Amino acid sequence: MTKQMNAIVINEYGGRDQLTQTQMPIPEISEHQLLVKVVSIGVNPIDWKVREGLRKKRYNFEFPIILGQEMAGVVAEVGKDVTGFKVGDAVLGYGTPNNRGTYAEYYAVDASQVAHKPITVSFQEAAGVSLAGTTAWQAIFDAGHLKVGQTVLVLAGSGGVGSMAIQLAKNIGAHVITTTSAPNEHFVKSIGADKVIDYTTQDFSKVSPEVDLVFDTLGGQNQIDAFKVVKPGGAVISVVETTNQAAELAENHQVTFDKINAHPEQDVITTLSNQLGSGKLKVKIATQLKFNVENVREMHKLSETGHIVGKLILNI
Repeated sequence: MTKQMNAIVINEYGGRDQLTQTQMPIPEISEHQLLVKVVSIGVNPIDWKVREGLRKKRYNFEFPIILGQEMAGVVAEVGKDVTGFKVGDAVLGYGTPNNRGTYAEYYAVDASQVAHKPITVSFQEAAGVSLAGTTAWQAIFDAGHLKVGQTVLVLAGSGGVGSMAIQLAKNIGAHVITTTSAPNEHFVKSIGADKVIDYTTQDFSKVSPEVDLVFDTLGGQNQIDAFKVVKPGGAVISVVETTNQAAELAENHQVTFDKINAHPEQDVITTLSNQLGSGKLKVKIATQLKFNVENVREMHKLSETGHIVGKLILNI
């Protein structure tokens, strides 16, 4: 008989009440995968967007769906073709979206999508770095080509992805401007922001100097306004939905626009883990709760507000 695990699933798309706890078979792994006994889970906006059915055109999953992509845990089993990992290793990482995600006691993940967890870092912190950090890295470096001495404007710098972008940009010697509200000013400055624009009292498109890169985590009017502050030859890189005006604005302002969909990349996850271990990256935990269905619903409710400072973490 297949061994079972606790998991939180949805059996149809919809609201938070669709989340239900159930028993599922522990996943079987392929030759290039690891089976990870999950310790902590990172909750991200993609989780509730999948739950609501907002991603069903992109991801045609069969039900039941175990949500979640991001985690930290301990290797329980190693695929026969995997090198560099052994049973008992502490790891962090995130997987490609599928219907057998991280909201469970065990998670099957490609070995190329994880890295060793630093011994100096808790599982809770480690669970919050890989997805947000990779998203920020691929946006500002791979797509945005940010270099030392350049200026980047990070929209919503106190969020999980924005706070990673601030730190990564600062670590290479860029000048970092960010938007947040006044209560979060100390936090974003503490992780490297050189200038903070309070979006509740200031319009960044009127007060920000010309920048080389805008990293857009908000979309909508913020994305449209971003083109006003970028130098010709610069870039607006977004990780949210593209506005209808983006292509025309990019052409008019002589800037590059790109909307990226981040993907797990071991070199990046390993670099993030190393920076986390050396103290060059910090994960601010906004809220952490025990893994059960009531708390998962609460985490989704918090994430849906769009005003989380740091990361949401569930602990098994």
